[in-house]
Amino acid sequence: MPSAEWIKGEILTQRYCGIFSLFVNSLLSSLIIFKSPPKLGNYKWLMLYTSLFELIYAFLTLFAGPHVHTYGSGFIVFQDMKNYEYSHEVGKFLIWAYCSCFGFSMAMFAGHFIYRYSTIDFNFRNKYFAGARKLFPFLLPFVCSIIWGFLCFFCYDETLQKSLYMRQTVLENYDVEITECAYISALFWPLDQFGNKIADFRSFVGVAVMQSIVGLSLGCVLYFGIKCYLWLSLKLKSIGSLSDASKSLQKQLLQALVIQTAIPFILMYIPAGMIFLFPMLNVELNLKYPVVTHAVAIYPAIDPLPTIFIIKMYRRGCIEWIKKLTCMSKLNVGNYLVRRSNTVNPWSSTMMSN
Repeated sequence: MPSAEWIKGEILTQRYCGIFSLFVNSLLSSLIIFKSPPKLGNYKWLMLYTSLFELIYAFLTLFAGPHVHTYGSGFIVFQDMKNYEYSHEVGKFLIWAYCSCFGFSMAMFAGHFIYRYSTIDFNFRNKYFAGARKLFPFLLPFVCSIIWGFLCFFCYDETLQKSLYMRQTVLENYDVEITECAYISALFWPLDQFGNKIADFRSFVGVAVMQSIVGLSLGCVLYFGIKCYLWLSLKLKSIGSLSDASKSLQKQLLQALVIQTAIPFILMYIPAGMIFLFPMLNVELNLKYPVVTHAVAIYPAIDPLPTIFIIKMYRRGCIEWIKKLTCMSKLNVGNYLVRRSNTVNPWSSTMMSN
């Protein structure tokens, strides 16, 4: 059972990570627009697209920030509506939007690695990314997010049976009545009128489609990530058509993507597997701490950092802007002190001029 301190910490994590995510993704978006190396090409727009998505994700974390809880053969994603001014229906819509962002991010991870591979394998690019097919990495996340939101609406909507099943555990763990919550929930093994467990078709269909999206995303990340690594490590040195600058940039992008793979794997793929797998098997997860909510809130805050620190032009641009802000701050302080000195002792400046 989560303690009151951990529940409070969960809310604070969502709030502070949301604020920090807004800042760091705004910074990365500015760096992409103004400091991107010319060799980056069209990949710059995919990076900007990702950064803008994570800004939206950060806003939803701040204003929706639902709790995630598993119990028995079910899971629930809910908001305590006492803490919000908007209506119950708006709360449900925000939860759908928040969960849809999860589906968006799954496709986005895959799209990044597929696109990265297309930049170094010209045959692959000409075959799969020629013409209008260049839009594939941009459109796929939208399609997956719509599917994810559709499943949340039709498979995991609020029902009396789910409310009765989740009521006691939500009350005990969060001190909240289920009637005061907006939520989505899956219940895989409800009881029939005779007290026998039966499989809930909609819950299993929903999780099967979602797990397929997660599995395909992870498969693409691993497959194209390994192919990128092998290409760069074994073939890049022997390719004379690429300049040293292009090779260096490719390595920087690969290093950033490798780290950005580890981040969602720990903070997104594993939590998704835990939420789906344990209730589906009717195994009580019984987490003492709300680690899933913490993990999902932390992700958009730290995901941009590898790109900022590993890609040389962005790192230099960030340092340059910090120096400019520091110099401006020092200059403003110096001007303030001079003005204050002249105000306190106006005769000194007059005597010096004479």
